[in-house]
Amino acid sequence: MKKPNYAALYTLRADGRYVGSYTDASGRHFVYDRDPERLWHKLNDPQPELTFRQLAESWHDAHWACVSAGTIASYTASYNRAVEQYGDRPAAELMTFDVNQHLLQLKRKGLGLKTIKTQRTVYHLIYQHAIGDKEIGKKIRYNPADAAVLPSGIKRPVKRDAPPDEIVKKIRAEADTAYWGLFCLFLIATGFRRGEALAIQWQDVNFKKKEISCTKEIVYRGTVICKEPKTESGVRTVPLLPDLLPVLRSAKPKDAAPEDYVFCGEDPKKPLQESTYRRRWAHYCKDMGFVDADGKHTLTAHVMRHGYATMLYDAGVDAYTAQRLLGHADIQTTLAIYTHLKESRNQEDIKKLNEYVLAAAKK
Repeated sequence: MKKPNYAALYTLRADGRYVGSYTDASGRHFVYDRDPERLWHKLNDPQPELTFRQLAESWHDAHWACVSAGTIASYTASYNRAVEQYGDRPAAELMTFDVNQHLLQLKRKGLGLKTIKTQRTVYHLIYQHAIGDKEIGKKIRYNPADAAVLPSGIKRPVKRDAPPDEIVKKIRAEADTAYWGLFCLFLIATGFRRGEALAIQWQDVNFKKKEISCTKEIVYRGTVICKEPKTESGVRTVPLLPDLLPVLRSAKPKDAAPEDYVFCGEDPKKPLQESTYRRRWAHYCKDMGFVDADGKHTLTAHVMRHGYATMLYDAGVDAYTAQRLLGHADIQTTLAIYTHLKESRNQEDIKKLNEYVLAAAKK
């Protein structure tokens, strides 16, 4: 039997979609699709339309368990926004225009570049999953996010600077007396990420060689998981610096076993629970005065990592050595930090020069 000329049955619109219609008790309804054969099935098959919500849920069910906790945290808000925006729309009808409109809405709300990029990525992944699926791919053959563009004029991300010198001095001075003070000092003296620091066991600390080895990290996915670092560069050894060494040595219990965690709860054999970590960090920030007028933390574990990077720069450590110590997979990440620090120092020097000239002119 000869295949019907589906394209001849419908009108091709300027936007590249074919349009057909049907009439029921409530009136005439128009249906659109880029594929005339699929449009014919929409109008003639009794099967319900696949909604964007169903498509998104299919992607979520297939891939959510395969990605890291950090990726899940990054994608969750974008996923929820996409479903809220277009959940009831037929998935096959979503166009690049629709994705662009949503990205523009986010820009108008003041959301940043990284957030809007992630939103586009989530749309892309949802439709890429559909196209690659044996059954869903029969209904979805076009990825509307492929040609989506970021709106112009999006605010650039703000560089997270290291804590001020007076904060660093306070952290060091009270490391062995403040509640949870050792953890904060540990972060700024090693440059470890939060999960890397929480995974450190006493067997990873070599007091004789004055070294600390990073071979694993803690991630929170509803439960506590101890795993290898995300990239090979995450496995590294850093020097045990003079400010940390005596505080860490005095904090080691006399009966500590090699496999005991340095930062633990009641059971040193088990890594710290997420709720316990958050409670201790909040306690530390409140006691040290690292909170704003609303009681929110003004200090994060990642800011301590920026402090370590700044210390490397100020000490004259070359970028490639810094890359290894920080565990960056790409040297460009390290160079970007060093460039930012150089620009900041230049601005500070110019400010000092201006102040000197003004003071000299008044004499």
